[in-house]
Amino acid sequence: MRRSAVLGVIGLIGSLALVTLGTPASAAPGNTAVHNPLLKEALAEEEQEGTDDPAQSALCQSYLGHPNPYGNPAPNVDQIVGDTVVTVGSQAGCSSAQNETTIAVNPRNPNNIVAGANDYRLFNARENRNDSSSFAYTSFNGGRTWTNVVIPGLTIAAGGTGAFSWFDGSGDPVVAFGPNNTVYFASIVFSRSAPLGGQDATAIVVNVSHDGGLHWGGPHVVAMDGVNSDGTPAVTHIFNDKPWMAADPSNGRVYVSWTKFTYDTDDNYLESPIMLSASVDFGAHFGAPVRIPPSLDGFHGGITPFDQGSNPQVGNDGRLYVAYEASVCATAACDAAGDRDATVVATSTDHGRTFRHAIVDTNYDFPDTLTGENFRLNSYPQLAYDRLNEKLTVVWSDDRNGLYNAATGASVKTNGDNVVSSSGNGKSWSRPLVIGTPQDEFFSAVAARDGKVAIASYTRHYDRNGINLDYAYWAASGTQSLSRAATQRITTASQNPQVQFLAVDPDGTEVQGVFIGDYSAVAIGNDLRIHPCWTDFRGRPGVNTPNQDAYTQSIQLRH
Repeated sequence: MRRSAVLGVIGLIGSLALVTLGTPASAAPGNTAVHNPLLKEALAEEEQEGTDDPAQSALCQSYLGHPNPYGNPAPNVDQIVGDTVVTVGSQAGCSSAQNETTIAVNPRNPNNIVAGANDYRLFNARENRNDSSSFAYTSFNGGRTWTNVVIPGLTIAAGGTGAFSWFDGSGDPVVAFGPNNTVYFASIVFSRSAPLGGQDATAIVVNVSHDGGLHWGGPHVVAMDGVNSDGTPAVTHIFNDKPWMAADPSNGRVYVSWTKFTYDTDDNYLESPIMLSASVDFGAHFGAPVRIPPSLDGFHGGITPFDQGSNPQVGNDGRLYVAYEASVCATAACDAAGDRDATVVATSTDHGRTFRHAIVDTNYDFPDTLTGENFRLNSYPQLAYDRLNEKLTVVWSDDRNGLYNAATGASVKTNGDNVVSSSGNGKSWSRPLVIGTPQDEFFSAVAARDGKVAIASYTRHYDRNGINLDYAYWAASGTQSLSRAATQRITTASQNPQVQFLAVDPDGTEVQGVFIGDYSAVAIGNDLRIHPCWTDFRGRPGVNTPNQDAYTQSIQLRH
């Protein structure tokens, strides 16, 4: 969550990598140029977080002492209960932020829903500020009301001991349901300093609930680097990032994928392959990590380990599918005219030990942010699997239809769209459909069940100035029918996304709203109700002032 571009690939070890390149689908007609830097270049640049100077003022402070300008958000539902007020820093006086949402529905009980987010309500005394924590938001009445539960033991502020006492923050939340009311919650945990040099300490962890998300056990380690068991720092040149997770609904098998940023001893970026680890005992223990993309050793062109943004799914027959974004290059230098980034889906028939890869389409990455906005962007894919018809649907958002300067290649005006493709086997993918409006869509999510497919994303379609944000969805019977699906607005008001998280440009200019999370979410229950989950910027009108909150709504799809 701390990278300016977060990308990853799941790979195999040594000779186990079996790579077959599918035929890429056609790109947008008349717009085949790749305008923005490839992942190899983007991922080599670390995002450094500046100090939070109390002299700086986040936009949320301008609302203090005034009525919340937004009306009653119903039927949108604010999931945050018991929010706290920030006491120090640029957001002092504002309600704490929640962003970067995840959500899942109990496959046997559609009233049991568990969501999560980066939640900034815990104060870290070591940093003297609020930092990100992992929270679960649990409902047993179909999403009408929510209970908020801190995921225990991840950081010093959340009661972490031993190695976990060194970690300052957690985030990148992912929720998945297994059988018998089992819920898994995956997170990254990280330190904010590396006093011995190298990279900050990181770990990928999973907490488990056996009662539908009300009570959670301590963290189970999937991967950990940069800290000793007693909580003292260690030198590392690994940064573990961006976990995602898939659970088999019929047994105790659960898979976690993540991105392993690897650096040399001078901390120069080397690669960022996606890794995979599996548990067969309901998350109690995780096996040795497996690398999904091929190695650069003997590289002769194709998918590289300059990747990020993995997203796994498990099929009825136990097959594992992992979508991710990857640089596809002629050489390891990734400097040829035809090199590009692509959405890739890897398939394993042996529970994640080996993979074959299919390129779905070129991924036309966004510039650093949308025209007129300040928050960072990515083009990570999300993947859904329909257990009725065994169809896979992959979706991502990119800027293939954006306007660029022909002479300089600079972005003139973004035009983000949701891009969707489907497959019956993970090998052959349909020609991608572009789903969206004449305005920007981004951070797309997908859910599928019983032949129904729903795509959800942020949109700027409903703001006359094309800047403020809404959340919307498109639904149809089958992926190809999405081309005829109407845009359905979810949010009841367009919102200013610049309320929290500021940065300072080199010239001293304050820039508002630089982080709203790196993804959004949607889930579907066996009652064919979808549950989109997004970062909303209204706060709780009538209770507090505008701030980032996790929101949702229960929406019935047509049968």
